[in-house]
Amino acid sequence: MSENLTVTEIIDAVAALTAERLTTYIEIGIIMPIQGEAGPLFAPVDCARLQLICELEQSHELADEALEMVMSLIDQLYTARADLQALGAAVDTQPVEVRESVLAAWRSRRGR
Repeated sequence: MSENLTVTEIIDAVAALTAERLTTYIEIGIIMPIQGEAGPLFAPVDCARLQLICELEQSHELADEALEMVMSLIDQLYTARADLQALGAAVDTQPVEVRESVLAAWRSRRGR
């Protein structure tokens, strides 16, 4: 799936999603579609996010406020992971001595 989806297409793509729930998710800010000429459009990542949201809501019976908090925490986790990967990639470009020094300092702070 590489193209953006319309409201109808995203509802069809996510089995447990209803138009009412999609509107709520947009209103509380856990889904942020782009605005197309004919209305909101959803990126492929929105489809995966909506599948996760629906699964969390159904399996754990989360209220909107709790769902908002859980998705915020997941977003923070993904951001931290991406930052750590970028830092690792930056360290990998350094000379061996620098990499070894960074690794030793990291191990020291982690108690290893």
